[in-house]
Amino acid sequence: MSKDKGDVMMSENRLQHLGKIYHLVEQFELISRTDLAKLSGFAPASITNLTKSLIDQQFILERTVQNHTTRGRPAVGLAISPFYWQLLSIIVSPNKVEISLCELNGTAIYSQNYTVSAEDYPALDEKILSFLQNFEQKRPLVDARLLAVSVSVIGRINAKKTDIVQLGNSALQCAIVNALKGQFTQPILLNEHFQLWLLTESKLGRLISHQNVLFLQHGDTLRLGVMVNGSLLHKNVDMNINHLLTPSFGPMSDEVAANMQKTHPQAQRYQIADQLTFPALAFLIDRYLPNTLTQIEEKIAFLCQQIEQANPAALAILEHVTSHLAHLLMNLLSIFSSEKIMLNSPLLPVKDMLFKQLTEKLADYGITLSPLNLVTSLLEWDSPFIACSAIKQGIYEGNLIKDRISL
Repeated sequence: MSKDKGDVMMSENRLQHLGKIYHLVEQFELISRTDLAKLSGFAPASITNLTKSLIDQQFILERTVQNHTTRGRPAVGLAISPFYWQLLSIIVSPNKVEISLCELNGTAIYSQNYTVSAEDYPALDEKILSFLQNFEQKRPLVDARLLAVSVSVIGRINAKKTDIVQLGNSALQCAIVNALKGQFTQPILLNEHFQLWLLTESKLGRLISHQNVLFLQHGDTLRLGVMVNGSLLHKNVDMNINHLLTPSFGPMSDEVAANMQKTHPQAQRYQIADQLTFPALAFLIDRYLPNTLTQIEEKIAFLCQQIEQANPAALAILEHVTSHLAHLLMNLLSIFSSEKIMLNSPLLPVKDMLFKQLTEKLADYGITLSPLNLVTSLLEWDSPFIACSAIKQGIYEGNLIKDRISL
């Protein structure tokens, strides 16, 4: 092996080691160098060297803790230093762009929401740049302290992770990474929000100790993530379940199918997505709960209010949703031996009724679920903490440390 190649490998190893030490320190409120050596398997001298580099660049810090049980010098431990480095989170959804400046631990320092519509999609990159300009006027960014920019898309991106190609049900072409490179020297990380949600929940969320989990996102589309034996299947691509066929569960199913074929002549009747996603819900709400609302989020909030008030039409829509969701889950549970189901749905404001109906309908299929088997995320769906998880992963792997620490 040549000397240059050996030096490159040593540098890569050191970056990985730095990322590993940072990750270990993050997992504890306070940890000693001795415990770090035991957990990492690195020699004490290596721990001293690695932690010094992380301290010098303000990724971690030393904290003293007075031991009240013994006299003498206070103990010195290591903790994450969230206050120097900052992360910029940009969450792009069909109706809004949320920009947040965050601390290293993902806590938002300042956030601002901006409205978008389908009319903005042809020039979405320019629109986002104008939002950033407005954001910086209100909360100036310190370039030397900004570690990276995470763009999280509640939709679809291309395989190269450079462009946004879908928001909601609308196809578009937004070269967002190239646009942002003209504004920032820091790394630009573009990811699909669903994938980051999976990453965050599997690494940091409430199901971290569980090995077999179904993650189901119900919204503009249906998106499925599966954890088997502690590992995510298809880490970078979710399993496409939108075209699965579902039975008719009564007149509402038939009406939705007929309406979808009017608006989408190529659609096949009774696809699960055509029965459950936002277009289907909007049709049913307007059909059975007349309103003057224009945004789907407003319509669904109105539906939830009517469900809570026991409006028969609203309860019938909930029955339609739970019938199709239960049939979908029955099929998924027959394929994957999942001990937990994490459901993210716009109907979570009526979670108690939603989950009660789902468990009853699954029982009709011979599947017994306890209340602990069906759970929701503790994270808000559009939390900047989720977007920041892409940056945190880059730190753990060492990729986002290499430009900040001398090797």
